[in-house]
Amino acid sequence: MTRRFALLPFLTLSGLMACSGTDSSGVPNGSGGAPQGGSTGSGGATAAPPATGGTQATGGIAATGGLPGTGGSVATGGVVGTGGTADTGGSPASGGKTSDGGATPPKGGTLATGGTTGSGGTTTAGSTAGGGTAGATGAGGAAGATAAGGAAGAPTAGGAAGAAAAGGAAGAAGAIAAGGAAGATATGGAAGAPPPPSPGTIPTGYPNPTPDNYAKCQKVSIGGADNACAGQPSGNICIECLFGGNTYNTSETSATADATSEAGNYLVTVTLGGAAAGDTLVTAESSRGMLQSVTTTPGQSLTYAFVINVRAMEGQPNHAGGPGGYPGLDLFFSGKDPQVSAIGYTLATAATKPIMVYVASDSTTCDQTGGAYGGWGQMLPEYFAPPVGIANYANSGASSSSFYGSADKWGAIKSKWTTGDWAIIQFGHNDKGTADSAVQSNLEKYVSDAQAAGVNAILVSPPARVGSVPVGDQSSLHAAAAKAAATAKSVPFIDLTALSSDWYDNVCKTKTVAMTYHANGTDGTHTNLAGGEQLAGLVVKAMKDQNIALAKYLRQ
Repeated sequence: MTRRFALLPFLTLSGLMACSGTDSSGVPNGSGGAPQGGSTGSGGATAAPPATGGTQATGGIAATGGLPGTGGSVATGGVVGTGGTADTGGSPASGGKTSDGGATPPKGGTLATGGTTGSGGTTTAGSTAGGGTAGATGAGGAAGATAAGGAAGAPTAGGAAGAAAAGGAAGAAGAIAAGGAAGATATGGAAGAPPPPSPGTIPTGYPNPTPDNYAKCQKVSIGGADNACAGQPSGNICIECLFGGNTYNTSETSATADATSEAGNYLVTVTLGGAAAGDTLVTAESSRGMLQSVTTTPGQSLTYAFVINVRAMEGQPNHAGGPGGYPGLDLFFSGKDPQVSAIGYTLATAATKPIMVYVASDSTTCDQTGGAYGGWGQMLPEYFAPPVGIANYANSGASSSSFYGSADKWGAIKSKWTTGDWAIIQFGHNDKGTADSAVQSNLEKYVSDAQAAGVNAILVSPPARVGSVPVGDQSSLHAAAAKAAATAKSVPFIDLTALSSDWYDNVCKTKTVAMTYHANGTDGTHTNLAGGEQLAGLVVKAMKDQNIALAKYLRQ
């Protein structure tokens, strides 16, 4: 697996933050979904039955750089599974994280075609060269998991698509058996980047990826006037896929632009891999992380599904100058040698509506543009599998009072959520000088609105400011108010202030190291894309540790 380039030690990013306005620290701030697929059961997320006839086209595109071109089939056994539904507990079969001692994600060209559910029966359909059995499930175990790590459709002897015997299988609530967060350290440090995502079957209602859709993509320069693949090294390759909609008029309001620009929640599938070895990072809209880098070997193809929330305002709700970005759905594939062979996309319908997670927050969380800055909400989609999508409405400069009173922010969230959705609420950075009691009262209003609509709320305290390491007193961020509001309203509370403080103090250990995760290497309040990924990992770990129900939809 290759890691996001920005995680390299001491690497800093240049450029200006794209969020408009300033937060209370006086720093300009910048600009902002993920998947459906299994039904929910009494435990973990279960993969929906895959679409039938899921063979990938055999003339997929491979050419150098992954662009449509000569040769390369989508490949050797790239069959999308036609079987293997999950039991009432486990999540789709990928097993434990490699960092937690679980199974290594599959490197095979086929997805399981015959895993059964039940109390332990096996089938040999989908077994591979080494003879691993294809996907028996235990009570509540992961679909396609095997007792000894045998692989459903894995390409090599003993390679595991399922979970290892050591307990890597996802059990009830979709959690890793060991309870660790994605990439968590043994000492409870940063949750870090998510593991390499494990491919799966195409969920019901999702389109089959096709080479024709990928043929609409083109290579472009990194960054440039349109910020394509912003934040990547200039020597990397960027493949831009713009799937259209009406051109924005900068005089339009975001609501008007949404109504005319094919906004909505898109169900997306991609097949990565080709004739050459590949290293492919998938992002969408305004530098939104969708899949961490996926490494493929020559001739290998892996299919993934996720949800992308598309709005006229691709990042934060209020850009200066009106709607920004490209109309319609935008996908970007980047890396040293990204390999893509097919793409599928369609707007979700009432029948295929994702479970949406709405994010209400400030510049520490918002979807930034330009690549130098990255909010943790911007990287959250990397962690979630179908049927969850992320709609990040966080906006720079927002406080617990100003966001609540905005029609383009909290008003927009309330106009779109439905029963069963989620709202993650984090404020405090821009509430300096406000009493804890006032912030608590404001936060309780958000929760009351959510509960009245049948929406699940999670309160999160802000990430620590890094003026020095150890970071010192962070009481101005109102973590105490957020905790009190959560207690009063009986909703989960994630103390990101404490979690991030501990990470800076005990994992980074010095300000020099901490700044490698911060914008331009100098901004103590705002992270870069790599830092946003780290903070998102801390939030995800807390969800799992607290057994918050949303955690069952995390990628395994």
